Amino acid sequence: MAKLMRLIESPIKRKIILLALFSALIPLLVIGPLTFIYFSKVIENKVSTTIDNFLTIVDWNINAFASSVENLSNDIFLSNEIQSYLTYKKTDAKLYRLETSSLENLNNITVVNNPYINAIYVGNENHGFLKVNRGERNLKNDIYQAVKKSNIYPRLLHSQWQGEWLNGSNLELVKDNNQSLLYGRNIRDLGTKEQNGIVLIELERSYFENMFKNSNPPGDILILDDDKILFSSSNRFSSSQIAEIIQGRKKSGTSKKVINGTRYFLNVHTNKKTNWDVVSIIPYENIVREVNQLRWVTISLLVIALIISLIFALFITRRITNQLSLLRMVTEKMEKREKIVGIDFNNEDELGEIGKQIVHLYNWNNDLTKRLYKSQIKEKEAELLALQSHINPHFLYNTLNTVYWMAEKAKAKQIAKIAINLSKIFKLTLNDGNHITSVKNEIEQVKSYLDIQNIRFDHKIHYSFTIEPEIMEESIIKLLLQPIVENAVYHGLEQQESGTITIEGTKVEKGLLFIIRDTGKGFDMNAVDMNKNGYALKNINERLKIYYGKEYGLKIESEIGKGTTVYLKVGLKNDEIIHDNF
Repeated sequence: MAKLMRLIESPIKRKIILLALFSALIPLLVIGPLTFIYFSKVIENKVSTTIDNFLTIVDWNINAFASSVENLSNDIFLSNEIQSYLTYKKTDAKLYRLETSSLENLNNITVVNNPYINAIYVGNENHGFLKVNRGERNLKNDIYQAVKKSNIYPRLLHSQWQGEWLNGSNLELVKDNNQSLLYGRNIRDLGTKEQNGIVLIELERSYFENMFKNSNPPGDILILDDDKILFSSSNRFSSSQIAEIIQGRKKSGTSKKVINGTRYFLNVHTNKKTNWDVVSIIPYENIVREVNQLRWVTISLLVIALIISLIFALFITRRITNQLSLLRMVTEKMEKREKIVGIDFNNEDELGEIGKQIVHLYNWNNDLTKRLYKSQIKEKEAELLALQSHINPHFLYNTLNTVYWMAEKAKAKQIAKIAINLSKIFKLTLNDGNHITSVKNEIEQVKSYLDIQNIRFDHKIHYSFTIEPEIMEESIIKLLLQPIVENAVYHGLEQQESGTITIEGTKVEKGLLFIIRDTGKGFDMNAVDMNKNGYALKNINERLKIYYGKEYGLKIESEIGKGTTVYLKVGLKNDEIIHDNF
């Protein structure tokens, strides 16, 4: 596995492998998902059509059921015997005869044609009767008062001529029958429209079980009246799950719903006559089972194709990219400036020829670079020696010592101080012929120079040094700080009444950092070309880059009226290390 990961780390290898894989797999990756989506939609549509057809039949059966109940209520409403019974106010033998004839009338209506009816109540505030077809009556006397106290009475009271389905009622006409359906209607006088009484018809919900007994419904079936469950074909769902289905269902059409992590396909059909919702619930997994089987087969084939493609891609890639790997090793060594040895390219390969040529050019370029650096160093050293050769340094050094002792003898302290400081400057500049000095000597040279200038300008230059003690003995090339300080005095402070120069020295990563600040007049950096007007600074910058590298050198910040700051970054190489680099 580790070898495989190393093999595909190369970008070119990855591209070749991906090209081979994509060429083999893109058709499958495009066709596969589209096929799944297409088959899923086709099966969903077929299932939806099947369910719609089934729910249409259910709707027709519910209409037939509701129509038969409504027709029964119409027969009761139009029965002369029942109308006479309800409007008769006396309690005598005639009332008994009217009640008997009304019950016979109900027997003819219910027993033969409507076996799913449990009981029928007809009555008003004066009198009434309860006709029970099956079971034991739940209410004995004064049934009308019980109706008035129940939650169905307001709905009955406000209904006009049509009947009402009163599901969810707390009124039971027959004992132990809390799963029954209740239909109610006002019985009115056809002429005056006054209410003569009410009729309540209690029906068995087993009618729905008979409806679905031989129909083999797809999935689970719920029949709902608003949020009340009239019928459930199974006990698959808990009451909380059914409540979730009821709450989020659409009024019609199909939808998908997740219940306890399982996805279901819901189809809702609303019966216009009763306003009941018939809900079909099918696990989505049942619908797409065949599609899922096809999906797993396709995925298996896809994985096999992927493995085969990967094996061939790795084999071909390895043959193609052997020379590229060698070429990459060469470029990494070139970046690290390492010597290139032990890398043999295949002469029969075009990449091998290119690699050999690159190695040859790299080695040749290294030789040229070393020669160029040596030439630049010798040129700069020659410039420095040429400047020094204009003056006989030993003659001047000895003469200045003579002047110092003569000034001391004549008690001319200022002259003596100038002479001794100038003598120190020449001694530190000569440095016994070495171009490498210490930070301590550079600081002494700058201090001697500033002491001479303060004698000239009546001590108007204030200076301070903040140098970390641990860098005082570090080796650096000479004449770095004094020319910068001289620049600050000549261009910045000489024309002012007073000024300050501060020098800070710290050790930073891979070198030393010196910051020289002055409070001189400053200058506009956009208006001055340092390459043309700053020979000394340009010389220092070039020497630093040649000796220590491109990341070393100086940077200047200045603003008119706010002074100038020079940042000088020096490496930590000694003289021998410097020359060994070349």
